[in-house]
Amino acid sequence: MPLGQFLFEYLYRCGVRHSFGVPGDFVLPTFAWLEKSKIQSVTMTHEPGAGFAADAYSRINGIGLVCVTYCVGGLNVLNAIAGAYAEKSPVVVVSGAPGRKDREKDPLLHHKVKTFETQRRVYDEVTVATTVLLDEQRAASEIVRCVEACVRHKRPVYIEVPHDMVDREIPTTIVATGVAEESDPHTFKAALDETLALIRAARKPVILAGVELARYRTAGLVVRMAERMNIPIAADLLSKSAIPENHRLYIGVYGGAMSSDEYVRKYVESADLVLMLGTFITDMSMGFYTAKLDRRRTVLATTERVSVQYHRYESILFRDFLFALASAKIPPKPFKHPNPHAVPIPLRKSERRDRLMIADVFRIVSLHLDERCCVVADVGDAIFGAVGIRSARQAQFIAPAYYMSMGFAVPASIGVAMAAKKLRPYVLVGDGAFQMTGVEISTIVRLGLNPIILILNNDGYGTMRKISNGSFNVITRWNYGKICELVGGGKTATVSTKGELDNALSRARNAREVHVIEIKIPRNNVSVQLARIGREVAKIRGWKKGSV
Repeated sequence: MPLGQFLFEYLYRCGVRHSFGVPGDFVLPTFAWLEKSKIQSVTMTHEPGAGFAADAYSRINGIGLVCVTYCVGGLNVLNAIAGAYAEKSPVVVVSGAPGRKDREKDPLLHHKVKTFETQRRVYDEVTVATTVLLDEQRAASEIVRCVEACVRHKRPVYIEVPHDMVDREIPTTIVATGVAEESDPHTFKAALDETLALIRAARKPVILAGVELARYRTAGLVVRMAERMNIPIAADLLSKSAIPENHRLYIGVYGGAMSSDEYVRKYVESADLVLMLGTFITDMSMGFYTAKLDRRRTVLATTERVSVQYHRYESILFRDFLFALASAKIPPKPFKHPNPHAVPIPLRKSERRDRLMIADVFRIVSLHLDERCCVVADVGDAIFGAVGIRSARQAQFIAPAYYMSMGFAVPASIGVAMAAKKLRPYVLVGDGAFQMTGVEISTIVRLGLNPIILILNNDGYGTMRKISNGSFNVITRWNYGKICELVGGGKTATVSTKGELDNALSRARNAREVHVIEIKIPRNNVSVQLARIGREVAKIRGWKKGSV
């Protein structure tokens, strides 16, 4: 069949239902095949937004797709794909490219940077597999190889399609398939025996649930294990909501100084065994090195390795290890929840006229969330302040909590809405991040989507001010109340008191169109978590004073 037909039929078979992108001349023939396929093409306003949307889509759907043109598109979306790689989001990048004839005698062709291989070589650094489809005989197997790698490793792959190849007939009868992996039985037994011995001996164990539980759909195994052994569960910032936050064993987000509450930090750091399952060890998840976890009291199990105290075990499949832990017969541990009353307190009539502070924002937002909502947080207090958001029922949470790229949330809400029609995105975004990608509201209106976008307006780059203040943190003040008028759809509101925010959210919840709520926050008011992090980063960077 034609290469383009095979490409999108195979991606559809693998679970892709939507593609995000921006057209360009080299990719137009590929877009023509995409339009003929069962995959819905979503045209965004800018390639970074397309990448962020595909990233968020893949986190819910299990695989995402972004389609762009050569270099000016492919290199424009690169930052978003780098973030997807860092945070293990399985995104397939399909890029148009010059044809085989275009490459003869190496001419200076528009969009070309250095050589015709430049873009692919750049993508080698942010993907787990790349290919340029210049050979009809190998095209199908190369597509399958890359997509299988994407699904297996939960990281992006890059497929470059020359414009004069996409219509060519390719053989599809012989297609390479991945070989099933198995755990090494001896290594597996040694790691499991040592881990179970530690669990049996522990009097106060805790599970630190990591992001890989969400990516590999294994959270259920860990919850089952926790329930059988009566072990409490904490999450890190990147894995927030991987475990249902209304579960009786869930205690909150742990990240050193960035923990959702001080009691969470104390509980985790005083545990005699911390089972870190699917957890990334990063400066962000460890609260910029403020986390205090003794390696002698930890087990770290990821898709890459299992480390038990000071022993490192290779060749163990993550799912096998989790299944064995969940099946182990260990008597329940004694556990008393350190703070079982985590449901947010409703607003009192006497406080409705009070000026909004950042902590109030997250409390009030929590009152409006249920299992049909998905919180999509951008960088800064949109993430740090949101660590404590917990509703009476489960609310999903998506954020660039390790790579920390500003501008993620607004376009990501499009990916969330397309991946899960029943989820309504609640976007938390600072005024600085909104000015980067907020133009995607026009895409939201065009598609008839209805996210609730909350702009945390503290007049500039508030996070940076807490690290090092200066004129470089100043941005232009927009009239955010006019944004929906500009794009021709949706409703806006500007709020500065607790009651105004509560009323605006109530109106938005009952509406079927996008709502943009500008929340005016005092310029120097930040969450406790951000204040702590600002001090720690300033200290690490050698600055004596953070903000002024």
